[in-house]
Amino acid sequence: MNISKKTKIGKNSIIADTAKIFDNVVIGDNVFIGDFCSIGFKNKITSKDKLIIKKNTIINSHSIIHQNSSIGENSIIGHHVLIREKTLIQNNVQIGSYSDIEGDTKIESYTKLHSNVHIGQHSLIMSYCWLFPYVILTNDPIPPSNIRAGVVVEPFSIICTRSTILPGKKIGFGSFVGANSLVNCDLKNETIGSGNPFKIRGNINLIKIPNTKKNAYPWIERYKKDYPQNIKNEYSLLRKKYIKS
Repeated sequence: MNISKKTKIGKNSIIADTAKIFDNVVIGDNVFIGDFCSIGFKNKITSKDKLIIKKNTIINSHSIIHQNSSIGENSIIGHHVLIREKTLIQNNVQIGSYSDIEGDTKIESYTKLHSNVHIGQHSLIMSYCWLFPYVILTNDPIPPSNIRAGVVVEPFSIICTRSTILPGKKIGFGSFVGANSLVNCDLKNETIGSGNPFKIRGNINLIKIPNTKKNAYPWIERYKKDYPQNIKNEYSLLRKKYIKS
């Protein structure tokens, strides 16, 4: 086990013998860190600020988390995940295996990223979002350059598998991006968009539960696993904030 003397470790935390913990790492209570992880990794960009991993978080094997970031409570980080410097991950976030968070990014509470998701620098993914496998959020409008225009994904939005969001675009509250889409424009609140070329398809209420006439969205009406009991209240409050009647 290779743990820096400058590391602070909370009660009942488990760190695999093959993991490496660098300087200035603060690990909360009941944290699990799997085999061959590098936690608090340094590079030329990172400052001396701490990496904070809050209580009840699970970090699975072969993941690398850079210094100067924060992982919230009750979060789950998959296998072979890279999280770069200046990343703020709030509570109850899930990041799937082989995903890549490129830093200067914020991921808010209860958001779920499936496997092989790429998040470019300066992205903002708000609470209760779903990003399915192989989603890419880009950030450079004229690559290669030093310009960074991050993507914004507002609460309760869904981006389906193998979709790419171009730099600086915004996915509005409660919106839905269909699979294999190339998003080259902003998507308004509660709107469906899909395709390559990308097209606006209409209001989210056009999507129905199969073999019924019931609206499929908001998804909280039919899927509540791992979410707080007050999620409906959270949804209502956020909807009032983003959608003006």
